Amino acid sequence: MSGSHSENTSFLSKYQLILFFLLTYLLSWWSALLPQLNGAIMPHGPAFAAVIVIALGHGKQGLREFWKRLSHWGGGRWYLVGPAIILGYQGIAFIINSLFGASIADYPHLPNMGTVLMLFLFGGQWEEIGWTGFALPKLQDQFKNRANGQLVAAILLGVFRSVWHLPVFLQGKVYWFDLLFFEIAIQIIIAWLYNQSGGSVLVVMVFHYISNLFGAVMLPVFNGSDRTSYYAWFMGLAVLISVVIAWKPQFTLKLSKQTN
Repeated sequence: MSGSHSENTSFLSKYQLILFFLLTYLLSWWSALLPQLNGAIMPHGPAFAAVIVIALGHGKQGLREFWKRLSHWGGGRWYLVGPAIILGYQGIAFIINSLFGASIADYPHLPNMGTVLMLFLFGGQWEEIGWTGFALPKLQDQFKNRANGQLVAAILLGVFRSVWHLPVFLQGKVYWFDLLFFEIAIQIIIAWLYNQSGGSVLVVMVFHYISNLFGAVMLPVFNGSDRTSYYAWFMGLAVLISVVIAWKPQFTLKLSKQTN
């Protein structure tokens, strides 16, 4: 029995990332088939997948270590840096879009408490428990001996993140340039925040939640083609920021030993 358990643990350890991605898609995409959920994918899927894989492969000890990673604070300034990046690319996109003649349908305003609560309970920040808390450090460890290994890991995870959004893209709810460019760019920014904060998943979760809130604030501002151009501008600016971040040697500077 002990030999069989050891073999199973070894197998799970070897293929844990493959199992994680398969479970992530399975646990996230099922809801897109339900008409009553309007084609939504479950943001908690990556988190559930990570917990399952860790529990099967490493048991209670693995889950305790995973919780330590999730609860790592990471330094106060990084909770401001992430939102500042969002404000920067969305604010500049608003100005550019307006200067190019876009009509303002409604000025930005705070969403109601119901929207704020829904974003808190079902927002994309819960994805990061799996993407950033589990998959990112695993991929960075796999590529640690390669030049720019952490950047390669971020780009690869960005591809998996893009594939994860396929159901909502096929329903016409996200733009093609969101899927092809923005998801990878935002993953590079997320990886940079994670590394610079010493491996804080909380920093990334706050970043993602604030991004969702900004999206709700800006949603009614433009309509039709003006909204499309606004999204193209801010996503293009996010890509530019990711390129600047990736170019800088500080991309991998401050990753703490805790996340290895």
